Amino acid sequence: MEPISRVQAAQTVKRPNRGLSRGLTFLIFLCVFFGVGGLILNQTVLKESFTQEQLQKPETLTTVTNEINVMLLDAAQKNGLPQSVQVKMLTESNVQTDLKTTVTNIYAGKANPLDTDQVISQMAGHLTTAIPGSGLLKSLVTTAVAAVQAPVKTYLETEIQTPYLTTLASEMKTVKMVVSIMMWVAIIMGIVLILVQFAISQHFKIVFGSLGAAFAWAGLLLWLLTAIVKYSGLIAEVAQRAGNFSQIVTNYGLGVLAVASQFSLIGLVAGAVVWLLAKLIPQRG
Repeated sequence: MEPISRVQAAQTVKRPNRGLSRGLTFLIFLCVFFGVGGLILNQTVLKESFTQEQLQKPETLTTVTNEINVMLLDAAQKNGLPQSVQVKMLTESNVQTDLKTTVTNIYAGKANPLDTDQVISQMAGHLTTAIPGSGLLKSLVTTAVAAVQAPVKTYLETEIQTPYLTTLASEMKTVKMVVSIMMWVAIIMGIVLILVQFAISQHFKIVFGSLGAAFAWAGLLLWLLTAIVKYSGLIAEVAQRAGNFSQIVTNYGLGVLAVASQFSLIGLVAGAVVWLLAKLIPQRG
């Protein structure tokens, strides 16, 4: 019988501890899945600049400005402002500034993210432009403008600040901490498992094969989950609860999914390439 070549001999080497190696590959896959998942969250909903960019879009600012003006004018008229006074309570520039400040405060975890004093000051400035030039009506409107400021501030505090923004700021702080811990635990555990895989197998081919497979499967699963959320109508269902702000919620959700899809595909392709390259590495005994 002719002696077999080195390549043939390498191919006949059996993978040591095959069951344990596959178990480690599965654990590495879980670490990659949660690690990349945490990274996606940190680059989207938990990243202030991402949210600022989404909310500073022209169509978003127009919608928010219109809705806030309707809300504030209604609150002011219920507290004594004459029905004859029809004026924009806030301009789009005001809303842009207020949104930016509020979002920054939410991500910083501040108890009162919305600067209600600033909003009232802006509102009062615009209301004064609607005060007639002279006569009894001027006196009445001036008095009404001064009188509605405190009730409108109370409205902002009780209807928007406390039930929504303060809660969101508190939850944001907690979620950021939990996701950060999850991501770093996954990364550290993944590195440890890779070292264990190498210690057991003593083959770079097996280590790179496991790592590539873990990234490819994690990327594929994340991509599939992203596609399911995008095409299942889940975003539209959640957005409906936002009422007149539904389109803003929809656009924000689609922006998050776009980033998630990109990260998932990068993981899938990179993992597949590493796995294929590992197959080309001769396994030596």
